[in-house]
Amino acid sequence: MSATTLMVAQLKATAGVTAIVGAKVYPMIAPQSAALPYIIYEKTLDDPVNTAAGVDATSQKRFAVSCFASTYAGAQALGAAVTAALSGWVDSSSCVWHQESCTDDMGEVVPGQDVPEYYAVNQEYTVWT
Repeated sequence: MSATTLMVAQLKATAGVTAIVGAKVYPMIAPQSAALPYIIYEKTLDDPVNTAAGVDATSQKRFAVSCFASTYAGAQALGAAVTAALSGWVDSSSCVWHQESCTDDMGEVVPGQDVPEYYAVNQEYTVWT
């Protein structure tokens, strides 16, 4: 099973995540019809290990996971749930997932309303497979 498949399965199997987003975990971009909150993810690195004998079966993978919500508190809660699900998680391949970074973000301010379209928590995870 691929690291991507394992990560998505872990997110969808974690009660704290599904309590907030249900099954709304999307690759790269959410459908236009998707209502907040939701998660998007993408693999941003797949770096094979090269040795004098050739390419090793091991590779470092990095994933970006973004947690979107309509409020800052909602994005923070979803981000915390994702962190609890993935940071330090040992997947079924015995690979350990490490959180590398976590930052806040927000969308464009809605004209006349002085509130952003969304709030986001952006996280990066690294795993050696």
